[in-house]
Amino acid sequence: MEKKVPVKLNDLIGEIEIQIDESFTYINTQTGEIITLSREEMRAAEDEEPLEKYPDWQRENIEKAIKIIEDENEAYLDFTLRNEFHEYEIIEEFIGTISDAEVREELFGAIQGRGAFRRFKDGVREHDVEKQWYEFKENKLKELVIEWCGENGLAIEE
Repeated sequence: MEKKVPVKLNDLIGEIEIQIDESFTYINTQTGEIITLSREEMRAAEDEEPLEKYPDWQRENIEKAIKIIEDENEAYLDFTLRNEFHEYEIIEEFIGTISDAEVREELFGAIQGRGAFRRFKDGVREHDVEKQWYEFKENKLKELVIEWCGENGLAIEE
């Protein structure tokens, strides 16, 4: 099926950042809508559970999940990229770009073992490279999304 509507790049980047293990994200290629569903909502749709069992706020999502499952026109693309986005690898790559060897070594040490993400975030603040980190991360996410959209024939708009 031809992909008709471009999707906003920033919306897709934001979606990757909030994806969690218990959620699934789909793009309606005909409307550009980004749909995030919980594991429970997907399971309810797959098991054909009666909607009356669920609160009103969840019924709409279960109805969307049913449409996705029954999608014969291939209008929906699975945009659940949690297995393709590895923040730890991006952190390592970012640290490698820091020109100050002392800061670089300290940050590499900070990302070892438990609590690595917290220590890293504290370290980038302490060494005043937080702005560079967020720009670097955003650019990496942008590259991932642009590549994914290209592979899936989906147009994006900036």
